[in-house]
Amino acid sequence: MRIYIDEAGPFLVPKTGSDSFSLVLALTIPSAAEPELFYDFLRLRDSWPVKGIEIKGSSLNESQAAQVIEICLRHDVLVEFLAVNMATHDDVLVEGFKLGQAGELMAHLTPQHSPPAVQYHQQISDRIRKMPNQLFLQAFVTLHLLLDLLPEVLLYYVQRLPEELGDIAWGIDRKDKTLTQMEEMWSSLILPFSESHYATERFHCLAGADYSHFHKRYASLRDTMDPETARHMEWVREAYGVRALKKDDYIVNANKLFKEQRAFKDSKDCLGLQLADILATTLRRALNGNLQKDGWKDFGGLIVRRRNIGSYFIQIGRGGSLKMPRHAASVCRILDARAKSMLVSRLNRPAILDAEGA
Repeated sequence: MRIYIDEAGPFLVPKTGSDSFSLVLALTIPSAAEPELFYDFLRLRDSWPVKGIEIKGSSLNESQAAQVIEICLRHDVLVEFLAVNMATHDDVLVEGFKLGQAGELMAHLTPQHSPPAVQYHQQISDRIRKMPNQLFLQAFVTLHLLLDLLPEVLLYYVQRLPEELGDIAWGIDRKDKTLTQMEEMWSSLILPFSESHYATERFHCLAGADYSHFHKRYASLRDTMDPETARHMEWVREAYGVRALKKDDYIVNANKLFKEQRAFKDSKDCLGLQLADILATTLRRALNGNLQKDGWKDFGGLIVRRRNIGSYFIQIGRGGSLKMPRHAASVCRILDARAKSMLVSRLNRPAILDAEGA
């Protein structure tokens, strides 16, 4: 599968003070469906009056946006997003939260932790403190999107195309940021935090489903780990307080999962990122009231229905309380009504088990 990540919106406080959503979106395309999807997209793009190598989502009208959504629906892609209302995230709030996150990394370290573990956490903490607030907030939203994304993507496609779980590639839009900034964001936040998260949190696994393709490439049993991985897992156990491994525990290699097939690309050279841009911008325009309903009403068919549609939104600080503006709440209700089921059969639901992740 190919996962394309793009953001829409500047992650800056709006000058007008009115509600303004920025978001990060991940578009997951099964590798088997990608060639036909791209062919359909190129044919659609070439039929539009405006020509060019890359057409940005902000330039599309309602009819064109709806057409892109329609071809994505045909190929069973999956969209995940996480949005933040920048009107409720001023610099004082973000700066305080950023420093708090940096401090939290060091809060639970004790003299009993090894010097390498302390140094590792100190380096991450220092990097976070130095990040511009705009880049930190985008990185924080991206991080939480990825933490939500992986279990959901695996659970969705293991029921439909289990072989896709053995070939996960990431495409990240560079936009106008330097490659150094993008790499800094991933190395400073996403990789370390994802490792600590999956070291202590559980993946939801579907009983009887075929995870063999995923395990073969990205996981290993305790007794089959190579010496380097075993040493690293001992460090993870010490650094994050993970329980001792059991014989039948699968250990997910987060570094391999996020880095082995990861590319920072210019969207003009990548159709997957162009699609992600159109979808991200379409959704942002919908939430901000800048695109009529005809352009986005079927967007919900690209996402999985959750118990709470509000989980697609985030509010940092202030106890995490989230007050949704009236228009955005109306958009959410329409998205939720059109969203698809996670399970293939709603009548015969197999058991969902918890599995350790690391």
